[in-house]
Amino acid sequence: MKMKSFKKFFVSIALSAVLTLSSASSVFAATALLVPAEQTAELTQENASDTPAVESSEAPTAGASLSAQSGISQTTASETSVTIQWNPVANAVKYAVSISPLNSSSYRLLGYVDNSRNKATINKLKAGTAYIIKITALNSSGIAISSRSVGCTTLYSKVSIKSSYANPGRYTFNMKTVTPSNAITGYKVVYQGSAARKPITKYFKTRYSFTIPISDNTFYQVKIYPYLVLGNKRYVSSTSTNRYVANSISLQKAGNTNTSMSVKWNRTAGANSYSIYIRYPGSDSFKKVKTTSSNSFTLTGMKKNTKYGIKVIANKKVKNKVWRSDSKIYNMSLS
Repeated sequence: MKMKSFKKFFVSIALSAVLTLSSASSVFAATALLVPAEQTAELTQENASDTPAVESSEAPTAGASLSAQSGISQTTASETSVTIQWNPVANAVKYAVSISPLNSSSYRLLGYVDNSRNKATINKLKAGTAYIIKITALNSSGIAISSRSVGCTTLYSKVSIKSSYANPGRYTFNMKTVTPSNAITGYKVVYQGSAARKPITKYFKTRYSFTIPISDNTFYQVKIYPYLVLGNKRYVSSTSTNRYVANSISLQKAGNTNTSMSVKWNRTAGANSYSIYIRYPGSDSFKKVKTTSSNSFTLTGMKKNTKYGIKVIANKKVKNKVWRSDSKIYNMSLS
């Protein structure tokens, strides 16, 4: 390809993701650009045929995992970029860098790296998305002499909680699994009690579940960041999934009459109010009877030797959302 046509080829690609190339001693911006694999390329110049077509994005199949061939690896990750590095190939003049959605055989050519460099950073990718990067070594005649590929993933910007629950002295989060499963190594968790001065940070090396210690009678703000370990370095998402959690309220009897019973509880730090729920005789469900800022309640109109269920839930309002503490059911009766 002549030099003039070669330049026109790179200028011609209307794309939204940028490929930058680097070595250990230098970094420069390339004119090669990347259309995310989720989109269809729009090529208008005569050299468009030099760039392979790419199919629409394919959702990763269940059980898919990130893997790499020998001599190539992903070295860094962010929510919008990945960096790969490979071993040099003897007699290679340049390397072609191509990208594909995970589990697809259709690659898009991003550009070329000369033989003095063996590292490439691909930017403007989608968060929490897996790709396959292929490096093809070309000799002086432009003939491919070797090809290697590596599964890569950008960092997840947010993760989802499948379920969570409290136990005495601790709180457990079960996380929704992601595909591929090894796109997340674990979670950085930053949590702070309403009465505490400083937050606590813990790293959990698990993809599915983790438990933090909590004290009674206080709301905790919990921030969950997914991370990915590449080599010996941990890459942490900049976006957190936030929750406010509190253990269940313990009730104490505070007196009774022939037709009523009073209960009280310790206040929960950070709570704005408390909701009282009663399960009346003959019913299988609870009914909310009152929301109060007080830490006591009296149930009236009770019948002797009859069980009533009661639970109290602490509420914390943050902006337009109300977070609720865990709850524990108590049975109360007049004898």
